[in-house]
Amino acid sequence: MAKISYDTHFKSKRSDGRHVASIAAFTDMLRSTEPKLALPEELDRESFFTWQEKVKEKFRELLKIPEITPSEPPKMLYREKREGYTAEKWELYPNSYEAVPFLVLIPDCASEDNRVPGVICLPGSIHSKEFIADEPLLPPYNCRFEKYPDRNKMALYLVKNGMTAFVFDNPAIAELGLPTSSPTADEWNFHSRVEMVYGYLQAGICYPGISAYHVLSFLQYLSFFPFLDTERLAVCAHSLGTEAATAVALLSEDIKAIVFNDFLCNGRVRYASVTETEEGNMGMNIGIWHIIPGLWEYFDIPDLCAALAPRHLALNEGGADEWLDAVKKAYAATGSEDRLQISHYPKYSEEGARVHHGKIPRYGLTAEDFYDMSYCDAPDHSFREAPSVSLLKKAFGLSDAKK
Repeated sequence: MAKISYDTHFKSKRSDGRHVASIAAFTDMLRSTEPKLALPEELDRESFFTWQEKVKEKFRELLKIPEITPSEPPKMLYREKREGYTAEKWELYPNSYEAVPFLVLIPDCASEDNRVPGVICLPGSIHSKEFIADEPLLPPYNCRFEKYPDRNKMALYLVKNGMTAFVFDNPAIAELGLPTSSPTADEWNFHSRVEMVYGYLQAGICYPGISAYHVLSFLQYLSFFPFLDTERLAVCAHSLGTEAATAVALLSEDIKAIVFNDFLCNGRVRYASVTETEEGNMGMNIGIWHIIPGLWEYFDIPDLCAALAPRHLALNEGGADEWLDAVKKAYAATGSEDRLQISHYPKYSEEGARVHHGKIPRYGLTAEDFYDMSYCDAPDHSFREAPSVSLLKKAFGLSDAKK
């Protein structure tokens, strides 16, 4: 297959610097324009909070979160005792059309007299809430995907450490997807998700906005859980779930801590920088469920994570120096450096393994180059228990794990 390259396909050969190829013109524009609400170069405490409010307002606008119009309060469907905790299943009714199931794992130590922290758990792209809660998987085939089962039981780890876990599915995935009955069907449920997101975008809404909508709807009902300390509430997410988690944290002051379990990535730079590939596979179409229309005009995910300061934040799988440095700058400006925790993939955990300092080149990279310069070991992508539990225990003043 023929190769695509920057010099051959993206670099202008015209004296006026223009491009005939549309994608070459577009990526050139992306490289030369600064997002309107990117983290400012000059930053102090006062200017940070002014910028933060602008980011929150614009992000809420871009997410197009529907109005929450609950027709009835949530209902508990069952309760079952487990070793060291109780598992409950509930349904949430954020509008007249949806029934959104979620799980609640409650440690035995929790009571009205001993209120415990709560953590909203959002799984990666195609894992089910049952999988990350170590609950029996549901019958439809698309609910039964399991990757790194020894690492990805997010909710189980948290309840074993004395926290209540509220566990949701991603929209159109697992129980929220169209059921499939065999391995020959769409095990990732891409068909129903792609079709749904197409409809979302045509209707002026987006997938991360709907994910956040479900959680924001749930936050109205914290009083239903009298054993919960509502002043100690976090959101913990892996991979795809990190987008909704960031949105929920920015839009709700109820959230006091955030676990972001993915590498920190600027999608705008990623899109423009990967120019060395094969025809027919540009490699940056990572799923339309990630699209938030208008995002790149204003900011990107590293800016949004920076805007989480001064709340406790764990970035569990590193990222390029320039984006981690932006988050560090925000936490320094707010005097909250001790609330930011950064860890890297095992491959890049030693400082000597992280050699690509400075900015990511804006063109001329293969996808592998981009990952390496971002310190991302994609095949090893999974939930990271140790840094997650460490950050949450620090944020909530927990000492010994409640096993």
